[in-house]
Amino acid sequence: MARPPTALLLAAAAALVLLGAASAARTGPSDPSSPAAWQRLQNGLRLKTSPNNVKALQWFQDRHGDGGDERDRPVYVAVKYEVPPSLHDEFIDKWLRLDKSLGRADGLDFYQLTKTANDNTEFWSYTEWDSFDDLVDFSESRDRQDFQDFVDDSDVLVEAFPLEPAGDLKREYRADREGEKVAAAARAAHARDLERRRRRREGDETEDEDPRETSAHVAVQFHVPPSVRDDFEDTFEDVQERVVQDENDNRFYVLRRFATLNHHYVLRGGWDSLDAYLDHVTSKTFRGLREFADKNDIEWHAEPFRVLASSEDGDE
Repeated sequence: MARPPTALLLAAAAALVLLGAASAARTGPSDPSSPAAWQRLQNGLRLKTSPNNVKALQWFQDRHGDGGDERDRPVYVAVKYEVPPSLHDEFIDKWLRLDKSLGRADGLDFYQLTKTANDNTEFWSYTEWDSFDDLVDFSESRDRQDFQDFVDDSDVLVEAFPLEPAGDLKREYRADREGEKVAAAARAAHARDLERRRRRREGDETEDEDPRETSAHVAVQFHVPPSVRDDFEDTFEDVQERVVQDENDNRFYVLRRFATLNHHYVLRGGWDSLDAYLDHVTSKTFRGLREFADKNDIEWHAEPFRVLASSEDGDE
């Protein structure tokens, strides 16, 4: 009788662990790019068996395990947490404790904790690391393990997704862009964010805030057939260039491809206000990307999200 899929996944995960352990014995733990480092990451993240987690672990093993040549390349990781509504406040509180360590982590260029707006369970973390070694080192830190203890004890479901960069990396974040208008918009937006966080800390309710005056963020997922991936990325870069040139209120415009899937991209965008975001989605710039998607049978799904913590808050 055929074994059930769960058993196969458990067997695959066990095989990956054994492979990592055996290879570590051959190469020795002193080599940061050896499977010992990959196994340290597995132990640090404590990913439970799921199809996506098995794929993620295999991807890390292939690129950063025995014979992998990507030790010094940047690493991008998204992690989804499915948190029961009754635990939301405690989950955020635990993350904010971890947030202090993230702000001091070596090799961490950018991070966010976000909450999707169209459901009452999903939180996402997103991190950009200078190297795999930096990710491994932080995964083993005391604060990260304390957070993981809470996640495990609370039966929070966790799935990890390694990401590949797409688009023009030099145009992704406003902080990296030139121009006095851009710099002035960034300073003004940061001042507004600091004031909102100050009011929250002091217990001042913010339900009466005009949403048009608060920052707006959206994640757009694209399911792109492999045959048009190159054309899709070229089209995105054209759109990204116009966003950088014409939209001073844009904070970031980032495209990533899910490394463990051959068709899945996510575009993450942030603007200083809802009006600025609406101007973008109704503009000729974004219409060009939608028309390309329609022409090539690319499915896309947009979902707004709230940023709960970010490396952009580091100078608060």
